[in-house]
Amino acid sequence: MENLVEYLDESLVPLEEKIRDYLDVERTIRLLEVEVLSLQSIRPDFDPDSHDFEQTGAAERRSDRLNEKEQRLASLLDRYRNLKQEVVNMLPEQNKFFELNLGYGPSMVGYFTIDHETRQPLSEPVLRVVH
Repeated sequence: MENLVEYLDESLVPLEEKIRDYLDVERTIRLLEVEVLSLQSIRPDFDPDSHDFEQTGAAERRSDRLNEKEQRLASLLDRYRNLKQEVVNMLPEQNKFFELNLGYGPSMVGYFTIDHETRQPLSEPVLRVVH
């Protein structure tokens, strides 16, 4: 850090807010992925000789919850990609970290298209947020 208060620059507030949204969506996606995997792994004790409508109803409710979670996950992934692109568009330049304030001291964000050690192009560009 060349200037110790550079990250407090008021002009970075819109970028900071966008990064917070991006991180919130990323966290929600991770939690939702766990819920989806949990719902997918549930194996009801099904007895084919039993005509227990409660078992059938519970399985259908579980399936409905799974479908809802999967749809929400797909929607969040679209939002995540859009937020990532918006953040990239807001950055002044690529392949450089920018300091900003996410509420707990200086943080950094950067969009990298080259490997900083080898100076070779990356197969897939990376948005890095260090907080």
